[in-house]
Amino acid sequence: MSAPPAPGPRIASGERSAQLVCHMGVLSGRYGRNSLEAIRECFDAGVGRIEIDIHSLDGSDYIVSHDRRLEASTTGSGSIGHATPAAIRAVRFTDGAAGRPALLSEIVDLARGCTTELQLDWKDWRLISDDRLRALIETVAPIRDRVIVSSGQDWNLRRLHEAAPLVPFGFDPGHYLDHAVEGSPVFLPRTMGAYGYRDDHPLAIGRAEPPPDYLAARMEALALQAPGAREYFLSFRMVLQMLDDGFDVAAWLHARNIGANVWTPDHDGPDSVRDLSRLIETGIDRITTNTAPAWQQVFAAR
Repeated sequence: MSAPPAPGPRIASGERSAQLVCHMGVLSGRYGRNSLEAIRECFDAGVGRIEIDIHSLDGSDYIVSHDRRLEASTTGSGSIGHATPAAIRAVRFTDGAAGRPALLSEIVDLARGCTTELQLDWKDWRLISDDRLRALIETVAPIRDRVIVSSGQDWNLRRLHEAAPLVPFGFDPGHYLDHAVEGSPVFLPRTMGAYGYRDDHPLAIGRAEPPPDYLAARMEALALQAPGAREYFLSFRMVLQMLDDGFDVAAWLHARNIGANVWTPDHDGPDSVRDLSRLIETGIDRITTNTAPAWQQVFAAR
């Protein structure tokens, strides 16, 4: 059984539909990714879900940022994890955008009274400390019923679930199974396995069984790493590759009452429309994208 239908915006193909999720808070594209202005625009538009990136700070709050170092996009310098909330309030963006990175507490204040769900993509890589874990749990407490924490770091998801079992969370297994490297010089998994997926698991050393059996076995092992996950966040290219190999990962997840979310297919001509139609028709529940308005326009016209 799949996750319950979520509020719009939604697009349909065939007899199925999927919810569009605003990646990094991007809706119109007029504002910077993960910025307070972009996120406010999403809230004002009443979108169903916003995805934003968060990282812990040296203090009782989190920063909304995809970066790991302040100098990547601000006037500050050093590791984000070593910065205090006061330090974040003092920096400014360097790309011409107004203002500074938002704090998670500020986004929670914006979300009060809204129906929009927040997906918090947790970027902490190291094992989370008790203090930083407590800061996350306490910060999201006022809107806990409209939050889902996503991460590829299953070790931190297990800590979160143990400390706060009522906080929903989802798992991105891309550190363990992926279709390819996407532009990063530091990547996991390291090995291109025998089945054509990046996979360091012993099952990927040689082709001993049909691809659907291999993929089912890998998904079963991955499920043990993040027990209790409400949703999986998967590269859309990997899902398409799995379909080509005869494995329907959305059906596999739905049979376990887990939602299926793909990232990040953006509208880019007819091929992208065909790919997204295929994903929706196979049962993907949510589409995390930077081009939600374009997708709505294209699928409404169809």
